[in-house]
Amino acid sequence: MVEQRHLYLETTPDQHVKHALVQGDCFSYKGHVYAAKQPGQFMAGAVVYFFLHSLGLSYVKHYLFVSALVTFFTASLATAVAGVAVFRVAQDLDGQRSRRWAIFAALVFGLATTAFPYSGIAHHDVLAASYLIIAFYLIFSLSRHHSSERIGLLKATLSGLFLGLTISTSMLPFFMAAVVGIYFLSLRRWKLLLPIVMGGILGSVPFLVYNALIFGNPLLLPNIGGNKSRYAAGGDFSDTFFRLDWDNFLNKIDFYTKSITWYVPVFWLGLLGLYFLRPERARERFFLFALVAVLAGYILNIGTVGGCLYGPRYLLPALPFVCVGLVGLRQIPLEKQFKAPAALVLALVCLFSFVVNLVGAVRTAMFCDLSKYGFTQYLPALLKGELGSFPLVPWLIPIVVVVCLLPIFIIAPDQSADAIKRPSEHSAKEGPTF
Repeated sequence: MVEQRHLYLETTPDQHVKHALVQGDCFSYKGHVYAAKQPGQFMAGAVVYFFLHSLGLSYVKHYLFVSALVTFFTASLATAVAGVAVFRVAQDLDGQRSRRWAIFAALVFGLATTAFPYSGIAHHDVLAASYLIIAFYLIFSLSRHHSSERIGLLKATLSGLFLGLTISTSMLPFFMAAVVGIYFLSLRRWKLLLPIVMGGILGSVPFLVYNALIFGNPLLLPNIGGNKSRYAAGGDFSDTFFRLDWDNFLNKIDFYTKSITWYVPVFWLGLLGLYFLRPERARERFFLFALVAVLAGYILNIGTVGGCLYGPRYLLPALPFVCVGLVGLRQIPLEKQFKAPAALVLALVCLFSFVVNLVGAVRTAMFCDLSKYGFTQYLPALLKGELGSFPLVPWLIPIVVVVCLLPIFIIAPDQSADAIKRPSEHSAKEGPTF
């Protein structure tokens, strides 16, 4: 797109792309080979690559460095912003002056779920998941804060933009985007309906333009259009189509139950926490559960689990919403003698999730032998020092140090403020909660 000003792939001089024409999800249509993916992923990458190419960098000459930069400014940056959205939603849902639990929820999402390894590759599902939680937060803030009319219009437009970008990037969270739209309607902010619709149309432009240029139909999906053509690679794309099959449903239940437990067990704690969110946030609790439910309804009734993956990839769009529920754990009524064991269990589950996903992040999220546990397959190589290439590490170490120190300065004032302003409020009002 940047160097040759077209959408087809076969004329690229880059050997990595040529390898993808044989191994990747591509299809042949009217004499050209195209990617069988929503265009938002590679159009976002093209925006970043445009500036890198202007600086004299290219995939052909500087493949690892350029790939790392494109990934950093797309999937990595989007996941980081999604973590901020998780923090802001969790903080408001928690309703406490202390931000510790909200910071905890955001850190779990970013470091102890499969969002961590997938943020290291320019992947469509992690991008779409990030766009979706950002859109949800913007709409959620409209229900919580009395913003000026100008700010309200801006938030509505941006939320629509990110909903449109979600669909432009991946069809996996399509029904989730619809639920977020219904959530907006439930707020009855009718003056903001037009801005959110206009933002949604703007965010859908990559999807509409890509399909119109290739198929002559802006609404024809690449998977459907590619399914009707002669394949260059990737096989039959109909395995992502919804179907009712009892055996397939039970197999998917078995796969996702095991995959969640072994790769991202904090998912179960997040669901539990959603149930215990404060009663005054009943509407948000309903829609958060609905977001998870519609995604589960889809992925349990399709023929594939996502090919090469590290953990339950198709659950990526649900992870930020489930992690928000972690703040609900503090509302679970527990007797005093059970608080310490419960805290220990929470800590161990989070630590296990972090270690598993750290290994996936250091190695790769594209683990293809699904009959084996990716963590135990990767760990021996990791212990031998086989870490792979990380060309941005020298640039990022100072940033990582600063970010790791920030929670100390954020949490400490919370603790002192609680001690000074509310010395007995917790014990008087909250009772024996976790």
